[in-house]
Amino acid sequence: MRRPTKDPLAWWSEALLDSRTPRHDAEPQAGFYKRRMVRNGPFMPVEVRLTSVVDDAGDLSEPEITIAEQLGQKLNPYSIWTHLRPISRGEYDALVEQHRTMDMMAATHAPVDLSQIAIGPKGR
Repeated sequence: MRRPTKDPLAWWSEALLDSRTPRHDAEPQAGFYKRRMVRNGPFMPVEVRLTSVVDDAGDLSEPEITIAEQLGQKLNPYSIWTHLRPISRGEYDALVEQHRTMDMMAATHAPVDLSQIAIGPKGR
């Protein structure tokens, strides 16, 4: 039997440290990312997860599945993978919060000039 992926966040962790980490077009990796829907549009938070179903012995009982989610919307991770930029979990959480609290972030298909708005550190 096949064992589940040992550390699904390994590539993402490495890519956070080194932006030159090789990326393969057909292999989306679990982690936290951002992307833009249009040029100069607001960044969108994207989480990519690897789901596994294991039996009592710890072996995979079904193939692992990679899924992507952007603000609650399921996406095909293979179609967006090359447009994602790795970010820290903290940056991901802050981006989700900005989309929840800032009206201008709702216009995901329109350019946004965030330089005109003061965005303080989280917790202030």
